[in-house]
Amino acid sequence: MGTGGNEPSASNKTEVDGGSGDDCICVCCKIFCFHSNTMIKLLENNTIINKRISDIHKGDQVLTYDGKNKIISKVTKNFKNIGLFEFFTIKCKDKNSNIKKISITGNHTMILYHKKKHELAFKNASQVEIGDTFITPDGLFEVYEIKREMMNNSYEMRVEKGTVLANDILVSTLYLEENEVCKCQKKLINSIRNEYENLN
Repeated sequence: MGTGGNEPSASNKTEVDGGSGDDCICVCCKIFCFHSNTMIKLLENNTIINKRISDIHKGDQVLTYDGKNKIISKVTKNFKNIGLFEFFTIKCKDKNSNIKKISITGNHTMILYHKKKHELAFKNASQVEIGDTFITPDGLFEVYEIKREMMNNSYEMRVEKGTVLANDILVSTLYLEENEVCKCQKKLINSIRNEYENLN
């Protein structure tokens, strides 16, 4: 995740959730992403359910999207960052005015789809603009409102496939500045690219 958003002070701590039985480790936090009210879809007891990101643990099987199908990805870690952070609350809508929104810190890597260029792009949330387009299982949703606000606590979730459906929007969980998007998501990106006709 890039350079946008506010960096927490030294007093902000991160709780590392290593799953049941693991101790809570406190470290100085410099990386943060989703607001605690973010809803994540996951597979639990052969049923798809919604859970707040605050209730997601290492080993949980969460849903992501490959441009055609919802697929499962395992959570490798989930960090809780305690403190007051600047979030970008982004609202988007489809051609039928159905609305989705997400609150995310400015340094989070977002996946965009350029309808005219027919290609994927990546931006930090702080760089997202009105008119940008997000990918969802319900089709393409265009950004129409962006609000910056200070809110408590955030979560950085990492998953094996590098993306997750957060509030039903396809979002990266990789770090833009470390070039992880290019390194780790080629297979997923190619899968989405092959399904462009389903996104239009």
